[in-house]
Amino acid sequence: MLFNAKIENPMLIGAIEIMKQDQRQDPKKRETVLEEILKASFLCPATVSVPPLQGEDGQPYLPDDCEVQQKMVRDKEGRPLLLAFTSQEEMDKWLGQRAIRDFVYGFGMSFLEYADLMLQKLPDGSRGPAQGFVIDPYGCNLVVDRDMVANIMLRLLKRG
Repeated sequence: MLFNAKIENPMLIGAIEIMKQDQRQDPKKRETVLEEILKASFLCPATVSVPPLQGEDGQPYLPDDCEVQQKMVRDKEGRPLLLAFTSQEEMDKWLGQRAIRDFVYGFGMSFLEYADLMLQKLPDGSRGPAQGFVIDPYGCNLVVDRDMVANIMLRLLKRG
């Protein structure tokens, strides 16, 4: 998870747009989207327990004891989903004029980091609350649910 990361994903956005326009639902186009998701870094909005500090190099950083809490939204069925933005502009659409704007930071996360958050077991043996993640909810609005994440992880393991 990278704090204060600059993220852009033009190839992923293009692949999603092409897939969504395809009336035949060509599996090759879905596969292209999947490959781009695996390559992408996303901005995951989160609140932090301690404000960022300024490093000697002028870059902000978070102290080691800082707690990070990822933000989630609920889908139409009420399932909690992590947010995955393809750019700062997409995250800004979600933030809008919200009062939390000054307290939310974007963290660069890969697909594997999202998968870890969703699939890891908690100390009590249960899984975390996230049932998936949604890419650009005010843009392409593509949901990747926990089952899809688990299937993608199995495919990755088989690939080696």
